[in-house]
Amino acid sequence: MNKNAFFWKSVRLAFITMLAFLMPVLNSCQKETADTRDLLATVPSSSGIVAGINLKSILEKAGCKVDGADITPGKEVTAWIDSQKDVKDSNRRALKLILDGESGIDPSVAVFFMDAYNSYVTVSLADTKKFEEFVASQSGEQFEDAGDGVHTCGNIAVKGAQAWVCVSSNNTIDAKAVANYANLGDNQSFMKNEFSSKIATMTTDVVGWGDIKSFSKQGFSFNQLSSASMFMNAVFEDASALSFDLDFQKGKTVASVSVLNTKGENAKYLLPTSKVDLSTVESLGEHAELVIAMTITKDFTKKLEKIGGSMLSSVIETIKPIDGTVAVACGSLDNPEESFSGVVTTDGEPSREFMAMLSQFGATKKDGKLIRVSKGTLAGGFEVDKVSDYLKGSILGVVLNTQAPGLNIAPDMFNTLAVTLVPQGSGLKCDIVAVSNDQSKNMFLSFIEGDTKK
Repeated sequence: MNKNAFFWKSVRLAFITMLAFLMPVLNSCQKETADTRDLLATVPSSSGIVAGINLKSILEKAGCKVDGADITPGKEVTAWIDSQKDVKDSNRRALKLILDGESGIDPSVAVFFMDAYNSYVTVSLADTKKFEEFVASQSGEQFEDAGDGVHTCGNIAVKGAQAWVCVSSNNTIDAKAVANYANLGDNQSFMKNEFSSKIATMTTDVVGWGDIKSFSKQGFSFNQLSSASMFMNAVFEDASALSFDLDFQKGKTVASVSVLNTKGENAKYLLPTSKVDLSTVESLGEHAELVIAMTITKDFTKKLEKIGGSMLSSVIETIKPIDGTVAVACGSLDNPEESFSGVVTTDGEPSREFMAMLSQFGATKKDGKLIRVSKGTLAGGFEVDKVSDYLKGSILGVVLNTQAPGLNIAPDMFNTLAVTLVPQGSGLKCDIVAVSNDQSKNMFLSFIEGDTKK
């Protein structure tokens, strides 16, 4: 297997795991409420990240039939389960427990949470004996009495009619921690968090909450953490946590992330907002592989200058003539600087220095208040006027053709990835849309099928 294929196989696995258990999301076609209150009552209030997972919805979208506690996997899920007979990876084992009709779980809801250095998925059990027999048959090991009414087998624990899978470990679980989780008081559980009510009555496939510091610790260096913290504090008032939700839909997956303050409300975005002008974006050209657009207004620049001071003085001077939408379309992702079309909306009085700066990137042309910059030939798999719709209502957005030559991002699963920042009341949210190659199927089923073939 070449490096590129190996890399994207790893990305696929990470993406499936993330979508199934973490992220992390807009309006679901299925609006039946999933009640996670009993499970949330066993999640400690100290948890840095918590997410509710609508198992029934996801199972049905994967082609399974759910009748009470009975799960009948569809042919695609059955094929995936058969391909995982000797699986050792903790995330895949957790997913198999959820999808397999013989596992004995209650196929209604699950909860993911991170506590200290460990991550867990917890579910209610419809048949404890059946669950323990299933786990034993899959692992080749037996459950052992770990004390305090907790039985453990590898990275799985059972207490009462509830199970915990430690997805941050392939073979161990902290039995004492599980015993503690099962007996949390009202003031010790996540139910005291104001956001818990939104997870408890979720209507999308995944709804979650996370402390910003906990997210920041996931693989970032100290310098990256410091920069991220400075940015959040500069552009949001009292930023404390992130909320997220995710929904698998027919032909696409949609997700959203919002910044919350310490009161659990949308944190106020401190910079002026102005929406991207779609007609300006559409004027870039007919075809492209990548489209990026944002707005920079005079008010935005003044506020940025006030916040950044001398640290951003050079940046401020550069963008002062800009007053509106700035956009660029690339025709080649191998050499984007050699195949692009850009447009900058100005105040109508761009300085000689500003024009000289733009001319370093390509040929420039004044078009009223617009300045166009281009180099090479613009071509690609996107029709710019169509993909610009993904940018509607945003202040910044990126739309990427994931099947562009040389990119090869899961080419058999989805073809378009759009990420936009959109005003939400006084706050700001990030919307994410991944468009499937197969518009006839729910995208979770497409992920399952794609992973089975690898």
